[in-house]
Amino acid sequence: MHARTRRTSSVEPELTDAWERLQVHYARHQNAAPFWDAYQAIQDELTRSHPQQRVAVCNRLATLAERLGVIHHAHLLREQRGESRHTSSTSP
Repeated sequence: MHARTRRTSSVEPELTDAWERLQVHYARHQNAAPFWDAYQAIQDELTRSHPQQRVAVCNRLATLAERLGVIHHAHLLREQRGESRHTSSTSP
């Protein structure tokens, strides 16, 4: 089965692939466990490739799932203090 994906300019370029993959998995599985397995795999890939923006990436992916209709309302994460800061070393 080939799902038709919709490209959109309202999705950030780095998330375009994730958006298209989510659409394919949703077309195949709807809100079943295989969709959520794929969602988590995509989320893991994105957070590994954007470690300094983990919360923002997770929130954006959740809003894409909401946009697909998988969920009615995305529950967004709040950044904890210091989470958005990068420290190159933990040594004194």
